[in-house]
Amino acid sequence: MNFLKKRTKNIFIMLLLVLAVFTTGCQGQEVQVAKADMVAKIDKKVITVENYNKQLAIFKKNYESQYGDKIWSVDVGGKTFLSAVKENVLEKLITDEVIISYLQNKKVTIDEKEVEKQYTVYQENIKNQEEFKKFLEENKIDEASIKEQIRTELYVKKFQDEVIKELDLTDEKIKKYYDEHISDYNIEQVKASHILLKEEEKAKDILTKVKAGEDFAKLAKEFSEDKGSGQQGGDLGYFQRGMMVPEFEEVAFSLENGQISDLVKSQFGYHIIKVIDKKVEVKEFEEVKDQIKETIMQETMMKKIEETKATFKIEKFIENIK
Repeated sequence: MNFLKKRTKNIFIMLLLVLAVFTTGCQGQEVQVAKADMVAKIDKKVITVENYNKQLAIFKKNYESQYGDKIWSVDVGGKTFLSAVKENVLEKLITDEVIISYLQNKKVTIDEKEVEKQYTVYQENIKNQEEFKKFLEENKIDEASIKEQIRTELYVKKFQDEVIKELDLTDEKIKKYYDEHISDYNIEQVKASHILLKEEEKAKDILTKVKAGEDFAKLAKEFSEDKGSGQQGGDLGYFQRGMMVPEFEEVAFSLENGQISDLVKSQFGYHIIKVIDKKVEVKEFEEVKDQIKETIMQETMMKKIEETKATFKIEKFIENIK
């Protein structure tokens, strides 16, 4: 039942580390800019509203191509998706500039031959994408902007390589993390069926039938307004925490095998839930080794970024992105 399931990964959490292929240049400039024309200042370097808007346009185009233009009004934790993306794009620009300044202070440079090489690949990738090239033109994203972003990506890659080298991540360290977070790899799962009705009175009537012992699967096929699972007798299969809306999940994981819930209200209507089975799947170390390695690298990267940010004076002008 896909419309009930939430995406298991927060789509914002890694925006700070995203290396979008076609994003605009975001390296700060040491120039005099009016406060109304800047979104952030990192020491003496400024990120302008103009550059911010170019970067935001790219992210918006990417998201709309995946989710459609209605995504922007979706509520995500008390704010719209658009507001969240705007804030996270700003954080990405700041993070990129902090990384660049940090490495430049250490006299790290970028090989311009590599910039030209990647720009040639980029040109080859978009040579037949007339709509995209028109989009770039409309948003004034030119060759200089693209090359500046390539430099930014190369700086971020150097920063990442430095962090990973310092981390010296061995199999022993990965196993230690696994042992210390073993509960994270004991995955509790529930197999459940449900009947979904949008009208409360109708849902109460069906609940009465279920409680009286009528066949749950038969009632689901006949009355459930979730047509996908309804045709399967309400069967949702196995799912783990984080895959269903909170109201549904809370009840499903609290029920015992064979137990049937009272009405559960969610944004989709009224659910009657029947738990079929519950199990705990233990993921062995070798199965999650690569996943843990990635997690450790991400956590270390984020920690290093925050430590590095603390060495700069960062000013944000949120009012200029509203």
